[in-house]
Order: sequence, then structure tokens, then C-alpha cells
Amino acid sequence: MSPTDIHWLEWLTNPAGRTFWGFWLSSLVIALSWALLDWPSRSALLRQWLSKAYWLHPSARQDYWLIALNTLLFTLLGFSTLLWVIEIANISYQQLNKLAPPAQLAPTSGWLIAVYAVLLLLLDDASRYGLHRLLHSRWLWPLHRLHHSATILTPLTFLRLHPLEQLLYQCRSVLVHGTMSGSYFFLTQTTPELWLIFGVSGFVWLFNMFGANLRHSQIPLHYGWLEHLLISPAQHQQHHAIGGLRCNYGSMLAIWDKSFGSWRSGRQVLPLPATTHSLIAQLFLKTPKSHHHD
Repeated sequence: MSPTDIHWLEWLTNPAGRTFWGFWLSSLVIALSWALLDWPSRSALLRQWLSKAYWLHPSARQDYWLIALNTLLFTLLGFSTLLWVIEIANISYQQLNKLAPPAQLAPTSGWLIAVYAVLLLLLDDASRYGLHRLLHSRWLWPLHRLHHSATILTPLTFLRLHPLEQLLYQCRSVLVHGTMSGSYFFLTQTTPELWLIFGVSGFVWLFNMFGANLRHSQIPLHYGWLEHLLISPAQHQQHHAIGGLRCNYGSMLAIWDKSFGSWRSGRQVLPLPATTHSLIAQLFLKTPKSHHHD
């Protein structure tokens, strides 16, 4: 296998991304277990999820075109998230260094690493929630409307983003991780060593392993009382449905929706939009307004 082949397979072999093969497998196991709990009424949904017609639906094909377009565009632009994180980390460190001398805390302190990991998780998740709510505002909705125009949810629909929306999310990630990394370096003079699994943040790995790919799917898996703490696949599917756009903005934690009045249980199943619009029209923000925004 050539290096080029390996590069093109990275989306499937890199555990840092949700498209890692292990996360696909775990999602399939979870979906199968969910169906077996009530096979007579749930098996049809599982068969639909595994069918060729589902994965080749016109809405799904638009997802694939968008993924290819965004990958090509950001490759040509030379946008490197890692390099920008390092740059923001340096700026953050320099600004803190102007305010006070470095604290020189013990970098191997277990409590310091734990506090940093929890703060990073909370700030990362809160910023996702905040940006998502902004994308539902009248100013940014024309960008986000493309994501909500999907009439079939597949695990790859989470990459169904307008290029400008993807840029916003990458900028959000750069600012959060860069600022936190710079702050940690200011306190310890070392780079942060988080709880890692296969080189990936343990929190992200667990989130992806336990059904993150079912969020964009036909499998309405809900968590019961745990939905007050964690956003379930069913809650996110409800957000995509007609009448559900103003609830369940959260990515991982439900505490933000609970705090700002946008939380809703995932037990209610609502229909998805029925009309697939032209992808070109949506990219140029010419799609008729088919949903309401805040």
C-alpha cells in the first residue's frame, strides 16, 4: 500500500475523528443491541439503516459531495488546525506573561491535570453550544440551514456543513484549545498531558465510542434520565426534525440546554424535512427558507 493510499484512508484509520472504523463498529453494536430489545417493532428501522437505498439517498449523496468539497477546499487553503492552536497558545502565554510571572506549578500534579482536563471539556462543550445557538440566529442561519436541509440522517451528516460554517467551528476549536494550552504552559512551563486513549482525549474517545455516530441516524436511541446530563442520539435527531430546531443544541453535555431553557426529552419522535434542495443553491445561500430560526 502506497503512502497516498494511507493518506486517503486516514478518515477511517484515525481514532481522533468520528469516522474511525472502531466508532462505526461500536455504533453498529449499539444499534443492534437497541433493536434486539424490541425486535418486532425496531428491526425495520435497523434494516432501513443498513440498506443500500438509505446510504445512496439523494440527501446522503449531498453529504458526500460536501465532504469532498470541504476537504479539497481546506487542503488547498492550507488550513492547519494544529499550527493555529500552537500560534494561539503562544499568544495566550505571552499575554499572561505580561500580567504576572509564570506560576511554576508542578506539571505532574494529578489534581492539576484533572482540573485542566475537566475545564477543557466544559469550555469546549460550552463553546460548541454557544456557536450552535448563534448559527440558529437570523444572521448565521443561512449558513447552518444547509446542515438542517438533510432529509435522511446518516453518520456522515455531521460533516454536512457549509464551508463557512466549518471555518467557524475550526476557529472555535483553535481559540479554545490554543488558549487553554497557553494557560497550562504559563502555569507549569510544560505542555498538557491529558488522559489519552490511543493518543486521543479520553472524553472524546468515550463520547465517540458510545454511539456518537447514532446522533445522525434513523436509530432513536434515548438515555432515559441520563438525558438530563448527556445529549442522546434521539435528542439530537429531534433537533433536526420539523418543530425541533429550538431545542437540544448541545453537543455532549445537556447542562447548557438545561441552563438556558432549550432542553427537551428525546422520547418524542418528530418528522424530518421532506424536500431536498439543490446543493449549489444552498452553497450560494439561495435556498428558500424552509425552517424557522430563533
